[in-house]
Amino acid sequence: MAVLTGANGELQYNGVRIAKCRSFSIDISRDALETTSLGVYERTYVEGLRGATGSATIIYDKDDGGAMNLLNSIFINNGGGSVAMILDSSTNNSIEFTAFVTQASTPVSVGELTVCSINFQVTGPFEAIF
Repeated sequence: MAVLTGANGELQYNGVRIAKCRSFSIDISRDALETTSLGVYERTYVEGLRGATGSATIIYDKDDGGAMNLLNSIFINNGGGSVAMILDSSTNNSIEFTAFVTQASTPVSVGELTVCSINFQVTGPFEAIF
């Protein structure tokens, strides 16, 4: 039985690997649209639109071009980019999508690494390759 671990995972932004990514996650949801009509006593639903949001924690490193491009997308450019979450680089299992950063938090502590926690919103379709 094959088990995925984080050892072979990577986060990419516009095709560039973010070298020092500590963790990432994506939450995919689908709306449930109610179709119940008057006089019916059980609710009925159909599938609605699909959407996704995500987050990542990256270690701040000004020499990491991928991380700096991702952070600059919110600090300077105000634009989105192509994001790929590679779950296992040895088998190319991935989730790929276009997203824009909606929030970035950069706490700084004496004696600790400076990490940036980001949240992003997926826009348009996304593809899972397994």
